[in-house]
Amino acid sequence: MSPVQPSPSERLVSGWQRLSPWAVGLLLISAGASLVRQHMPLLLGAGAGLAMVEQVGLRELALGGMLLLLVAGMLSLLYYRRFRFRLEGDVLIVQKGLFEHREFKVAARHVQHIALHQPAYMRPFGLVLWEVETLAGEASSIQLPGIRRGVAQALGHGLRGLKWDIKEPVAADSDRGQAGGREAVLRFAITPGALILHGLTSRSIYVIAAMLSPLIRPLERWIHDRLPQLDLQAWLPESTLLAIGLGVLGLMAMLALLAVLAAWWRFHGYALLDDGERQVQVSGLFSRQEQALSLSRLQVVEWAQTGLGRLLGRGYLVCHQFGAMSGGGAAESRRFLVPGLTTEQGRELTTVLWPGLSLDQPLARVDVIYRRVIFLRLLLGSSLLLLIVLGAVGPGGLHPAAWGVGAAALMVASAGVAQLRWMAMGWAQEEGHMRIRQGLWGQRTSIFPLQNLISVVIQQNWLQRRRGVASLQLDLANGRLRLPYLPERVAWELANRLLASVESDQVA
Repeated sequence: MSPVQPSPSERLVSGWQRLSPWAVGLLLISAGASLVRQHMPLLLGAGAGLAMVEQVGLRELALGGMLLLLVAGMLSLLYYRRFRFRLEGDVLIVQKGLFEHREFKVAARHVQHIALHQPAYMRPFGLVLWEVETLAGEASSIQLPGIRRGVAQALGHGLRGLKWDIKEPVAADSDRGQAGGREAVLRFAITPGALILHGLTSRSIYVIAAMLSPLIRPLERWIHDRLPQLDLQAWLPESTLLAIGLGVLGLMAMLALLAVLAAWWRFHGYALLDDGERQVQVSGLFSRQEQALSLSRLQVVEWAQTGLGRLLGRGYLVCHQFGAMSGGGAAESRRFLVPGLTTEQGRELTTVLWPGLSLDQPLARVDVIYRRVIFLRLLLGSSLLLLIVLGAVGPGGLHPAAWGVGAAALMVASAGVAQLRWMAMGWAQEEGHMRIRQGLWGQRTSIFPLQNLISVVIQQNWLQRRRGVASLQLDLANGRLRLPYLPERVAWELANRLLASVESDQVA
């Protein structure tokens, strides 16, 4: 009986491999550019850079820069010589270290997340940045910064035991994985219109507004200094309110344009491939990225819609794995997200990710006590706001009728928000899965199998005990969900059913 011969991909990475020499140079240039970008405001601020040049001398600074470049080049060469990796069976071994030599080992059964990035400056050299993450989360991730695509695909084949080919016409795109193995089914490909709608209906507008907020003060000073010198009477409207309204509309249009551009940057050419055990997504305009989602590691699927997205019937799916609800920009960029979906497309993909789920059962609402509690909280907050305004302007600052109209408006607004919040909260248990919907204008529906639960906690404060209601806290491997103000009998029955489902699955 002849021994089993290793496949070509296994032979490719069975021996020790090194990073590409081009990758070392590119990483050195990118690190230097990042260092300059971070410290440029410090050098140029308040003339500090010019003062340093005058004190030290331009020739001395140039010599110091060349010396630093030489040292960085020697360290990069040493880093290149000491960085090597190989695949031994289904175990990835990585040895690296500049002054301290370290060895990392990752078994295939512990792999949770595999990502492949190709920035624009790596494309001409055919290099990619390959990253693997274990169940321990982001802190355990290992990066191979600059390897050939064929080596990256061989590593993925060894840790996953599969490759992808696309049966659709997009198979000609080399970024979507021609590996010559099993065929993958194209589940979803985003269209330009859907990409624009995703940019408008996602949370990118709020993120961009937060990023641009530090520019408000410099812009305010510029307007204060320059605006009186400009002749704007010819094209500005005479009405001040109209001018302010046009300014707000212009600001919103600029934020919407930036959000659409951000969506194109990240999700251009998005394709979702189904190979059975894993879902693979490929996207990116200049920086191409490829992510694989293991269905066996999947914990929660979220259907998310913003307020505008609900009006336009658009949303996106977020697939959470172990520890995927942790905050931070890195965690946000590593999330497995399916953008630009209609409501029907979201339902279809959810049933693909959770086989056997029908999503036909309507969501049940929590007790009306929850609406009353929300109303009282909002009414208390609005009353405090009204008292602050009253203290600022004085009792005689406004007509008594105006105070009455303001108080009535705050009460009506509090009642309306409490009603919408109560209507948005819902839950359902069907076919071994749990659905929980939360939100106000924007809503998120979390869907997960019952066996993914870690613990169920019933909580009651003194008000809930008097009213016969309780809150249910559900702990999962990636985060925590909460069902507030359920009837006490329903909460205990639901908790017992959830625990019974988890125990029966563990016994099976």
